[in-house]
Amino acid sequence: MERVTYHNPDNGFCVLRVKARGRRDLMAVVGHAAAISPGEFVSATGWWTTDREHGPQFKATHLAATRPTTLEGIEKYLASGMVRDIGPVYARALVGAFGEA
Repeated sequence: MERVTYHNPDNGFCVLRVKARGRRDLMAVVGHAAAISPGEFVSATGWWTTDREHGPQFKATHLAATRPTTLEGIEKYLASGMVRDIGPVYARALVGAFGEA
């Protein structure tokens, strides 16, 4: 997942921008998730629809977030603000130092 466009902490409703397999552009995913952060991988079940105002989007009946497994995903997750005192610069340095085993 690249970006959380909107998230309502009261009911979990969220609008996400994700990079989907086989697609060049970011896609909108609309659903409910208790907590979600950029850099996480998202598994979604649902259907594609076209909203009159917002265009094509995936309406998810089930959203599941997992921790990132790629270096790019780990860097985005660390830089997202979910880990206190780690921003984009420090996240890049950490992944650069420890990324390849």
